[in-house]
Amino acid sequence: MKESEDVFRRVRLICPRCRQGNLETASERAVLCPVCDARYPREGRLVDLLPERNSPLSAPQHVMESSLVVPIYDSLLWRRNPLLQMFMGLTFDEEAATILHALRLKPGATVLDLACGTGIYGRRIAERFPVSFVIGLDLSLPMLEFADRRFDAQSSQDLLLIHGDAQDLPFGDGTMDAVLCGGALHLFPDPAKAIGEAGRVVRPGGAFAAAAYYRRQSWLSLFVEQIAGLIGGIRGHSRDEYLQMMHDAGFEQADLLHEGPVWMVLYGVKG
Repeated sequence: MKESEDVFRRVRLICPRCRQGNLETASERAVLCPVCDARYPREGRLVDLLPERNSPLSAPQHVMESSLVVPIYDSLLWRRNPLLQMFMGLTFDEEAATILHALRLKPGATVLDLACGTGIYGRRIAERFPVSFVIGLDLSLPMLEFADRRFDAQSSQDLLLIHGDAQDLPFGDGTMDAVLCGGALHLFPDPAKAIGEAGRVVRPGGAFAAAAYYRRQSWLSLFVEQIAGLIGGIRGHSRDEYLQMMHDAGFEQADLLHEGPVWMVLYGVKG
């Protein structure tokens, strides 16, 4: 249990109920808040901080919890689909390489992967930077369970998976060296709040990078907006709106690393 407790202290995992207690290991199947006595289930390195989630799911969130979608999310049928390049302006491999380069990770870095899904970014970080500590957080428990199996297959050790909300992060201030969010800002009900939370938990001088759909004045963007309106749960913001959100969150050096037809990669450094 000492290893788990060291991990929780390292990231100051905060009780989402009272927002005061730092969670501790209660047993091999639970973590405990010493302040309000709340208990949360755990399975190995996966901690469920939303065991009683009652909020309604949007259409995209339903998709992300589907047993049909989860196994194909990071395959050629979805995120690695070469046809997406004409919408995004780059392949997924190029996107991931751009983000990892921008994060400027150093040995021993603690990296938070927001909306980590199946660990498509986190596994790359764990493989390329084996002494780093990767934390994956997602609203979809099925995605996290699948990610856990994929990390196991890769023999990754230094990681923690959290079932939680990107708009209310359960971590202490300044506990992360870097934060990334791949392909999800446009799915958050309040992306400004999620970016603000990223700014809170990343240390001064730490980096934030994200890839997301953005709205622009083009026929393709207008088409995507129409589809998004029919589906629901997808929110388009302009390039300048996203950059302003980053500035407001304390990322003084906010800029774009890539600008495709409807997809961008943005980056900032915490002041």
